[in-house]
Amino acid sequence: MFGKMKHYGMVTLINIKLAALMMLEYPANFVGWLLSNPIQFIVGFATIKFVVERFGNINGWDYGELAFLYGISVISHAVSMIFFVQAWFMGSYVIEGDFDMYMIRPMSVLYQFFFTKINIIGITDLIPGICVFVYGCIKTGYSFNISNLIAVLVTVVGAALIRGAIYIIMGTFSFWTRSVNDFAGFTQEFFDKTTMYPINIYPHIMQFILTYIVPIGWVSFYPASSLLSGVNWEVSVTLLIGIFVMILAGLFFKAGLKSYESAGQ
Repeated sequence: MFGKMKHYGMVTLINIKLAALMMLEYPANFVGWLLSNPIQFIVGFATIKFVVERFGNINGWDYGELAFLYGISVISHAVSMIFFVQAWFMGSYVIEGDFDMYMIRPMSVLYQFFFTKINIIGITDLIPGICVFVYGCIKTGYSFNISNLIAVLVTVVGAALIRGAIYIIMGTFSFWTRSVNDFAGFTQEFFDKTTMYPINIYPHIMQFILTYIVPIGWVSFYPASSLLSGVNWEVSVTLLIGIFVMILAGLFFKAGLKSYESAGQ
């Protein structure tokens, strides 16, 4: 088991290196993303500021706390874009038969699908996320001690796993629909609208769904609440939920792969 994990780790590091080298081959493309991609998050951040200035605190959350929450959301989004963005295009891979090459190799198909094409461009989302989060920390007086830093890292990993798992589940439907319409745009729009604000502003039924059915509330709202209240151990719930839904997503993907018909069939 240890040897297998070591092998997968080595392959992952090599793929990250290759992705970085490919990015450096076209530096202008990276610079373009670096300049344009953060704009969407700046607009989102400005929207929050406008709402707070116009209507006051949002259900008890002031501007600094909302910036803290939004920063966590954007950082986890960036991490999920680096490692799981391939799920957005799973429909195209199914239709064009690209899974053939993964299935003949002696490694997990799901692992190969995501980690042979790591999206380094996702770093351009990470930068504005960190900036907004640091701003939120300053406004709320959140201190950067070792315990808090570990809690934030645990939160980001768990939140990214939740995002990635939902991307995988939505993309897996392509094995049955055999369509490029894999709901990626809808899924991301839904994430944007439900992670940049506290979910307690929604009706109780929606809060229940976002907590227990589709656990998006654990991406930013619940961990941000725990971190700001100083109860760091609670953020481990986000990590546990992330691992759990990722396992479910992997099993769902495995079931979908059984319906894969290759190209031209």
